[in-house]
Amino acid sequence: MPAPATTKDLRRAGFPFRSGALCLDFVATLAKRGIADRELLGGPEELVTWLRVAGLPLARPPISEGDVVGARELREAIHAMTRALVDHEPLPVDAIDLVNEAASASPPVTLLGRDGASPVPPELASLEAILAMIARDAIDLFTGNYRQRIRACLGHDCSLFFVDRSRPGSRRWCTMAACGEKASSATYRRRHPAHPGSRRR
Repeated sequence: MPAPATTKDLRRAGFPFRSGALCLDFVATLAKRGIADRELLGGPEELVTWLRVAGLPLARPPISEGDVVGARELREAIHAMTRALVDHEPLPVDAIDLVNEAASASPPVTLLGRDGASPVPPELASLEAILAMIARDAIDLFTGNYRQRIRACLGHDCSLFFVDRSRPGSRRWCTMAACGEKASSATYRRRHPAHPGSRRR
């Protein structure tokens, strides 16, 4: 199970986790996409940290810079697919092929606990196997009931995608705490500008 969120806007170790899907949280490791393009997977250490706080198995052997490049390629393929879906465009075939290739690796195996009821997740796995879990999550999302519930957050400085699991399917922001409250405050300020005479001197 993923680690619990540590703040109200659902951040763990500096990474955002408010998309409602593992694969979209992975896409969010390029922050402020199209705004500032801040790379959160700067190297092996950052990738190891993200895997840990995402609740995934530890990678073995040690992750290399080349492994990070491969992980980013999968991330960008999932992003390209998501962007196309949100924009009502055909999904890029090269991105689909890359996700399928990643998903074809054998994922880590969860075992049955001695109590006969609880799962025992793997503690260690190859990075290839872990990335297969992310790729399969993307496939499940894009072929499942929530395919048409994938949204782009409307926050003016947010580039996150999220899965709208609300009953009416009318969510506009990744979370109210992170973006909804900002939008509501901005709307209020526009509708109720401060009177010049009311400002303190």
